[in-house]
Amino acid sequence: MSMIQDQTKITLHPKPGFVIKTKILESKNSSQLLTKVFINICHDPQVPKPSKEFEPEVVFPMIIENQWEIPIVASVAKESKDKKGFPSLVYDCCINDECFRWCQISKDLKLILIEWCIESIEMINSITLERDYSVPKMLAKGDLTQTELTMDELSDLGFKKLHELQQNEALGVIEELKLEGENEEEDENLPDLFNIGRDGVQKKPLIEEL
Repeated sequence: MSMIQDQTKITLHPKPGFVIKTKILESKNSSQLLTKVFINICHDPQVPKPSKEFEPEVVFPMIIENQWEIPIVASVAKESKDKKGFPSLVYDCCINDECFRWCQISKDLKLILIEWCIESIEMINSITLERDYSVPKMLAKGDLTQTELTMDELSDLGFKKLHELQQNEALGVIEELKLEGENEEEDENLPDLFNIGRDGVQKKPLIEEL
């Protein structure tokens, strides 16, 4: 019996969060083109967190350098139908409970998480998804997948994802946020992502260590 067979399996029991709706723009399977895709962003405490807690002033520069990322467990594709009865595909992207709370507090981190989830689905399935997505008013599309993994597979999540990325698409998201930030007033209770590191500007931590 191999070592991986000897290891204890862990089964995730995700809790629903929110849903992203997009479509397939490129695929080796031509029948999938323009198929609607629903991505369930869900969470489970067994999924590991990044090694460093989320502090905007520290973490956002690390994201730009590809040194910090939220580990994601992506499910296999599930066949479904949209509300009009047309075929669609559903994927689950499961993250740690506390990471999900960070994204509820920080709208910037939530947008970056969405990009990471889209990237994960693209890499695993060799497809390209439309970035002009929508967020339907639902907690989940269908039943969430109870994925089974070993401890080694869980611990390797963040490392493998960071090294598999051929380009940091999250940088594009950050650039868009920067442009929006130049034209919009910052919310009083949210961090100013784009003044991080500037001298003379005091920052209030977004969350305190739990």
